[in-house]
Amino acid sequence: MTLRHLPANGTDQTRVLINLDGNIQNFAGDAALGDIPVERAQPLREFFAWKHKRNYEGYWFSTTVGTHVPFESLLERQFLLSADFDPSITAISAQPLGLLWPAGATTETPEGRTRTLRSHVPDFFCRHAGGDATLVDVRRPDAADDPHFHLTAELCAEIGWGYTVFTGLESPTSETLDWLAGYRMDRYAPDTEVRGALLAVFDPETSLRAGVHAASRSTGLARDAILCNTLHLLFHGEVHFDPSQPLTMESPIRRHWEPTP
Repeated sequence: MTLRHLPANGTDQTRVLINLDGNIQNFAGDAALGDIPVERAQPLREFFAWKHKRNYEGYWFSTTVGTHVPFESLLERQFLLSADFDPSITAISAQPLGLLWPAGATTETPEGRTRTLRSHVPDFFCRHAGGDATLVDVRRPDAADDPHFHLTAELCAEIGWGYTVFTGLESPTSETLDWLAGYRMDRYAPDTEVRGALLAVFDPETSLRAGVHAASRSTGLARDAILCNTLHLLFHGEVHFDPSQPLTMESPIRRHWEPTP
């Protein structure tokens, strides 16, 4: 069950609609929401499509959740790619809930007019390995200052969730991850022997080229196959590189990640 339009909220408190197991349930917008498995929620709102629609929509196969996750723009697709790359994220749901703002919620427009705020459907919900949660909106940088986002951030702070507005990956990270994601699927995963060889050659740090050549010699497998295995491990965070720099055969690769102070 999905909604085409969200209902109005006639109360003086924020209400939250969540589609759990095909049933849309109405919750109070308070700290008790922290106990709800929103990562299992189904999309609340219909994904609209029409002829000559300008934005691109589709389904991203998320290796984080092992199934397809819908998106409504290429920017949303890029977020899903980055979420798959983030090892701290263990579950993702799309358009997981609807926020019904209290009756009478308003904001002032730049022109000085009063605008009524009725409801908002965030784009994604992410659950992290430690149990923390993040609600995510996806917008272009020039549209990221939205009054709905300010109210959403306030609600998330009350619930105990994180909140972020994703405006896109910078270059060269964007191009690198877009290319590297082609190796995220299980068919590129190394077997136990090759995984062990790759983890060994990149500890301590060495170049991608040198590591692939060394693992190829130790396993007797072709370099191209070993390279595919290595790129799979890079995407899934089993070995690491600096994503802020272009990824080349001379890029330093290491087994253990050491964040920059």
